[in-house]
Amino acid sequence: MIKNKIAKVLFLTLLIYTPIVAQSDQDQATLDKGPVAGQFDYAIEKSSKYEEYRVVRSNWLYKLKSNVLDSLANLKTTISQKDSKIDSLNNKITTLNNNLDSTNEKLNKAINQKDSIVFLGSELPKGKYNSIMWGLVLILAAGAAFLFLLFKRSHQLTSEMKEKYSDLEKEYDAHRKRVLEKEKNMARQHLNELNKIRGRD
Repeated sequence: MIKNKIAKVLFLTLLIYTPIVAQSDQDQATLDKGPVAGQFDYAIEKSSKYEEYRVVRSNWLYKLKSNVLDSLANLKTTISQKDSKIDSLNNKITTLNNNLDSTNEKLNKAINQKDSIVFLGSELPKGKYNSIMWGLVLILAAGAAFLFLLFKRSHQLTSEMKEKYSDLEKEYDAHRKRVLEKEKNMARQHLNELNKIRGRD
């Protein structure tokens, strides 16, 4: 029970004391730190009123002027840094674009070289080159087929001529044998006739 009362008292003390501490810290540090708009608000709120006018301490005005000039100087420095960063990035972008153009050019050249073949000193697209080569292959194949047919025909003619020559040679041998037989028979007959004639004598 006593602990609860002590806790409540401490809690209420903290609630009351915290805004006072925060307010005093804000009052002491408002012109020394914080945004410029907040410093102006502080000077306006803390200045004394005279009818519709505000009376601001001169040291506050000098402080505000100094703070504003410092803020402007910081802004100028930041802007200058940002500008130099932007220039650097623009230079990098220009360099990258140039490199990209060069790379694209090299890529297109490589693609053209890949898609073309040097034939008789001139670059031809692969499709055209393939058409020419297949045309040459077909012509050579047709020529080879024609030569093969000619060879086959001449070989057949040679075989036929050999057969005819062999038949002719056989016929000639048979004819020669017949002629020899005939001559032998005629010689025999002649000899028999001579013998007959001699026998009569």
